[in-house]
Amino acid sequence: MAPLSLFFSSLFFSAALGAPAAAKGSNLARDLSTVLSFKREIAVDPLNLTKSWTGNDVCKFAGFSCGKNPDTGINSLGGVDLNGAGLAGKHLVLDGFFDKLLDLAYFHVNGNGFTGTFPKDLSALKSLYEIDVGSNQLSGPFPTSVFDLNISYLGLSFNEFSGPIPEEVFNLGFDALVLNNNKFSGGIPDNIGSSPVSELVLANNKLNGSVPKGVGNMKYLQQIILSGNDLSGSLPSNYAIQNLTVFDVSDNKLSGSVPEGLCKLDTLGALNLSKNNFSGTLGPACTALLNKKVLDISNNCIQGVKHQKPASQCNH
Repeated sequence: MAPLSLFFSSLFFSAALGAPAAAKGSNLARDLSTVLSFKREIAVDPLNLTKSWTGNDVCKFAGFSCGKNPDTGINSLGGVDLNGAGLAGKHLVLDGFFDKLLDLAYFHVNGNGFTGTFPKDLSALKSLYEIDVGSNQLSGPFPTSVFDLNISYLGLSFNEFSGPIPEEVFNLGFDALVLNNNKFSGGIPDNIGSSPVSELVLANNKLNGSVPKGVGNMKYLQQIILSGNDLSGSLPSNYAIQNLTVFDVSDNKLSGSVPEGLCKLDTLGALNLSKNNFSGTLGPACTALLNKKVLDISNNCIQGVKHQKPASQCNH
């Protein structure tokens, strides 16, 4: 799956991020100390990023950006972008680094070797709205410390997070939740329909139970990917979603008929229902999507359609 785009266009610090700034203020001096302490924990740096982490101007360090904090007007360290840096170390953890950079608007460290758990308290990071810690070695429960913030993008993919997804997640204002390839378990909360999320990726976890009926009421939803779980039961029959482009529930244990209401969403570009136990026949709208190769219904038990499971595995 291609990585989802982050939301740089609305950064609080956008007018000034990246502008040169001397580390004179107490905030920058504080952050310089935090970054240099973090540097001492790095044992692997394949891109040689830390070579630039010298001197007393943290704003010139590769991977860090500064700008005026919109609330205080003070020049501050507003962004960390270490995506794909491959940094690693025996004690490379988020605690003492992430949670100490108090003026951050975004924190991107996808593709590194962070271990341990997610910080338990981020309440002091009032400007933070974008977090991507995907593709690390983080563990523990869903990080409820993000509930204290106004986060738009939360990326936790390809880690070892486990346990249930709290229902509070869908009461907040997330625009994108990318939680795939972890060990989250239990059911998808029933209040999902109240969420304003536009991109929801829960693929390749250990989620079970049914797909909540509220999915059909997620009016801002554009992409939902629930593939590779243990979901069962039938899909919701009603859908009031105007901008849905991707709906993927492949590789689960879903059954019943394929709802025509889902196939009638004219914005769909990819509808993947493969590797389930859907049965019966396809209605006209679903047949049209199949012919357009928008619908993938392979490895099910649909009558009159090619590439289905053997009859011995189906109960028509």
